[in-house]
Amino acid sequence: MSGVDGVRSVLVRLRTRSGLSADRLRSTEVDVAPMFDLPVVRQVVRTADTPAPEAVVEAIRVIAGQLDVTDLVVVDVALALGILSARFADRPDLADLYAPDVGERRKLLVARWAELHDLLGESRPPKPPTVRTLRLNVEEESLGRLAELCVGSSALDATVAEPDQSRPTVAVIGSAVMDLIFLIDHLPTTSSAAPTDLFEESPGGKGLNHAIASARLGMDVQLIAAVGDDERGRQLLEYLVREGVRVNLIKIAAARTPVVAVFLLRNGGSANVPWMNAAEVRLEPLDFSASAVRTVLESVDAVVLTFEAQAEVVSSALDSLGDQDRKPLVVVRPSPALPNPQVLYEHFSKIDYLVGTQAELRDLLPSAKREITTEELAQSLLTLGVHGVCITEEFGCLVRSEYLQADIAQFPAAMRDTPGAREAFSAALILKLLEKNRKIDEKDLKWATAAMAASQSYGGVADSMPAQAQVDRVVGIPGAKT
Repeated sequence: MSGVDGVRSVLVRLRTRSGLSADRLRSTEVDVAPMFDLPVVRQVVRTADTPAPEAVVEAIRVIAGQLDVTDLVVVDVALALGILSARFADRPDLADLYAPDVGERRKLLVARWAELHDLLGESRPPKPPTVRTLRLNVEEESLGRLAELCVGSSALDATVAEPDQSRPTVAVIGSAVMDLIFLIDHLPTTSSAAPTDLFEESPGGKGLNHAIASARLGMDVQLIAAVGDDERGRQLLEYLVREGVRVNLIKIAAARTPVVAVFLLRNGGSANVPWMNAAEVRLEPLDFSASAVRTVLESVDAVVLTFEAQAEVVSSALDSLGDQDRKPLVVVRPSPALPNPQVLYEHFSKIDYLVGTQAELRDLLPSAKREITTEELAQSLLTLGVHGVCITEEFGCLVRSEYLQADIAQFPAAMRDTPGAREAFSAALILKLLEKNRKIDEKDLKWATAAMAASQSYGGVADSMPAQAQVDRVVGIPGAKT
């Protein structure tokens, strides 16, 4: 059996004896494969390096915590999960609920029914069942609802380590891909070739690049993305871990990791041919209702969002940010272009800064009937509700916000532009905004602009993201334009 029926069957059979435990999963004759196949379990196994039996118990405890009070009490005692005992550590008497015999556990649950409900804030619980009713009906119904949650839970419903509050904290929502990089003199035309003697594979994706840029500037970074369960996916995860980026909210799909062919021109600029495998490797709107994701988005200082996901995913992410008591700084990189950006207009008031080229930002206004100036573009986006606009071109930027207007000229650079320049800029911008309680000045914008020039590279984009010292050196170059 598979799906809800398979998981329900396993849970019902494992409630007997001492309940659900890692040791029981290892030794039982029950076919527990449906539990090991749950996406949330596979996520814990792969990202936390946890053995499968322990991952099942950890995942079930997390998911059971989302049940209503009565179902939570019944499931906790039936499976001897220890949720109540862990939640109320000052109540050692709760350990009695997890007796090694299921019959004894049932008697204790019936006897303490009202007490346990009251402990969880339910002062008017339903009438307590008899032990017989509990065994024949109530447990199976509650375990069935747990099975539905297990199967429907996002693969991102995993436990999350506490962020390092001594540093600025950032969550980046975007893609992680493997870039296939070709350095060429010119783009080939039809029936022609553009030979190259430089080819390499390198981690990439706007989400990954921004995460690396933020980490190298000293921030505590969580990347929310999806990769395939293949060698390239493992290489991306290992790379992120080496760079100090948290990866436990990266979904791992049983598919091939997306790749992007990147054609870098020697004098600057690039052309991309992405294969995103979006049918199999992607974020879903459901992911932003996952408890682990909500926990992260509610705790970080800043959230970065790219348009590498579908419009409904971007909308779900922005919508989730509007429900929080503590609002993080929200920066959006509107690239690649969405087919119907108008569906996001209702969320524009949640965006603190849009960061992109003139072309990228112009794509947000498809109904404009004529070409508009850079100034008109910025003002149009501000009118739609965003609080700040940063237009970056050739390592310079124009900034228009509710309290600051500035034009920062480019720093000396060997190239006209480079992939990743805007990720370097927005990461540096976020750092200054968080350091200055969101009240930056032109000096801060100049520093963020210098980060673009510091990111110049003919190789992997992520590897070119600068540290603070590199940006400081660019700012200090004699003769730099101001």
